Amino acid sequence: MQRILVLERYIDKEYTKHNLRLNVLHITPDFNYACGRSYYVFLLLKYLRRKHNVYLLSNGGDSFDRLIDENIPYKIIKGLNSRNPFSFSKNIKDVRSFVIDNNIDIIHTHHRLSELISNQVKMLIAGKKPKTVLTSLSIVSNIYNVEFKSDRIIAVSNSVTNMLTGKFKVSRQKIEMIPNFVDTDEINRYEIITKRKKSRGKLYNILAIGRFHHEKNFETLLNALAILKDHKIRLILIGEGDNDIDYRKYISLHDLNVEIIVPQKDLSWFFDSADICVLPSVRDPFPNFMLQAGLHKKPFIGANIDGIGELIKDGQNGLLFESRNENELAEKIRLFKTHRAMALKCAQNLHTDVINNYTQEFIIPKIEKLYRGLTK
Repeated sequence: MQRILVLERYIDKEYTKHNLRLNVLHITPDFNYACGRSYYVFLLLKYLRRKHNVYLLSNGGDSFDRLIDENIPYKIIKGLNSRNPFSFSKNIKDVRSFVIDNNIDIIHTHHRLSELISNQVKMLIAGKKPKTVLTSLSIVSNIYNVEFKSDRIIAVSNSVTNMLTGKFKVSRQKIEMIPNFVDTDEINRYEIITKRKKSRGKLYNILAIGRFHHEKNFETLLNALAILKDHKIRLILIGEGDNDIDYRKYISLHDLNVEIIVPQKDLSWFFDSADICVLPSVRDPFPNFMLQAGLHKKPFIGANIDGIGELIKDGQNGLLFESRNENELAEKIRLFKTHRAMALKCAQNLHTDVINNYTQEFIIPKIEKLYRGLTK
């Protein structure tokens, strides 16, 4: 009997040890609705907080209200993204104080400058040091020889993994391939909306979402619309950025049926109204918009680059076109518009791929396993 009690105490102790709440600090700049990185970080915070104590440090943004809705604590450090030496030193001091005050176990960063700060903080802490994790969400060119030094690097696609091992010589043993993911709560909002009476009229709606930046390359999509010359095709373009004025000038010059909308908290209505989703990027590791299109069962057309080409199989779960080739993109849009059955088949197949592989149910346990492996 005594032996059984000892065994039960041992099992309870081991269970408690492996299920302790971790204190996890996430650091990311520019926490905005238009930013895919911010969406990714928000989903991590939303679902990790159910088992752990999570915090966010950022320099600012327009989407902190979603953290408030989920009761997720955050702190704004105005100069957190500054490369000024004085600001950088102050940021290290402020982050170090936050880590010590909150007994942080894991510092999880999502930007190279934030990673540099976290690794400097780790070196300056005596005694128990936090472990550091970086999610590499971008395909980058510049090499500074101070990046990708965290204890573990999360690559969101094979393209990112190849960049890390090839260009930056990161050890494969340090890399965990854990892809971007989407939130199935979006489907619940979508289903509520679809119960409303819809009147789309006679327009064929294309939805495109992302930063107005050269990497997203919405210029190719606008060129494709100019080639099609069909006013019954309407583009709903959601985003913001430096190229906004250039887009508006082009739209006016070519008399295109395009509506530009600022980033939104809830995109369900726009997905509901869309006939297809298009992403013409020239560089994109594993875009959230592609996954959201699948989540909402929308036919997807994407440039055959990086993570888009890893998931989309042309003619099976979407359509691919050569990057920057507006003529081919115009043909792919026409193909989906003309062949409705094909579009619906691709949309359903992409939805199945996303639901079975790229939601919080599959990704959050992988993140937790990585954390546990570092802190055991």
